[in-house]
Amino acid sequence: MKILVTGAGVAGLSATITLQRRGHTVTLIEQAPVVRTTGSPIDVRGDALDMVREMGIYHEMRAAEISMTVGTDYVDDDGKRIAGFSTRYANDRPDDIEIPRPKLMPILTGALEENTDVRFSTTVTELSDNGDSVHVVLSDGTEDDYDLVVGADGIHSWTRALVFGPEEDYVNFLGVYVVLAPIGPPAPAGTPGQMHLAPGRMLSLLQTPDEEIVAGYFRSPKLDINYRDPAAVHEVLRGVYQDDVWRIQELVARMGESDGLYFDECGQTKMPTWSKGRVVLVGDAAHCAAPLSGRGTSLAISGSYFLAEALEKHPDDLAAAFTEYEERQRPYVDRAQAGVAGSIDRNVPATAEAVTAYLQEVRESEASRQ
Repeated sequence: MKILVTGAGVAGLSATITLQRRGHTVTLIEQAPVVRTTGSPIDVRGDALDMVREMGIYHEMRAAEISMTVGTDYVDDDGKRIAGFSTRYANDRPDDIEIPRPKLMPILTGALEENTDVRFSTTVTELSDNGDSVHVVLSDGTEDDYDLVVGADGIHSWTRALVFGPEEDYVNFLGVYVVLAPIGPPAPAGTPGQMHLAPGRMLSLLQTPDEEIVAGYFRSPKLDINYRDPAAVHEVLRGVYQDDVWRIQELVARMGESDGLYFDECGQTKMPTWSKGRVVLVGDAAHCAAPLSGRGTSLAISGSYFLAEALEKHPDDLAAAFTEYEERQRPYVDRAQAGVAGSIDRNVPATAEAVTAYLQEVRESEASRQ
């Protein structure tokens, strides 16, 4: 089939790879001028590991893995270690992979077929499903007919809006915001990451082999700002992180100077179906579980894999293919989305009492493993 994939994040790249490996001709478009490589390290868990083997990238990913969050400490207001944290005990399997996003994205792009038609700074402006094909008009002025359109353009999917309706019909805001910013070279090898908790907010300094990253979550009502305006975002951050403790003020200032500042709301995409006619959604566009789930990358990979397999099994029946894709993917999505409420309470306890109780729980858990 001749397929258009919208969005060159993990979901879009994974979909393109798996579809190409089954003989389809894929055009990939991305609204940004380049593939985004900034962000905190990514976990690839459980069955998704078997899928990346089929994609032919497992050994590259394994060679680039890190164990960053194994060495992350909670600190008090003076920077003193008060508890240790590790994602290792939340893994699906002992061989789960943690990999820096700057390492993963080149691995994915490198797995695309040579001469893949990839168009940056390009979005869909019109979609017309004619039953036998989808007529697509792109922002670069070109238009064409495709057998299938795969929307992989994230939680704020424009493809979803054009075909299914406005974002507010499907995306549920969770009352939490996420911020990420690379701020410079990493500390010496072996330096642990650090996290500071306060009621309704968390800020951390994470170490990767390539850079230091500030990452944080905070509770808030819906904000009326442009999330892509660094000055507006930095003003919000200064208002939220006012505590003059640990390194909070230093890190907030350095986030404001970062060229890679990322800010967004945490939400979940919930849809009764992920397909309509010849358009189907994958990744966060279909079923975002929120960054706090720790499973967004694995869901993007598994959804892309199940979709490609279903299309191969039902080459002449898109409805049957989409039904099989959803039946296989939804259990993974339901599990990931169901765990987010607890993750919010752990990462951003709402009250001082909740902060104290959670840190005590972490200390007891750490002591039980020694």
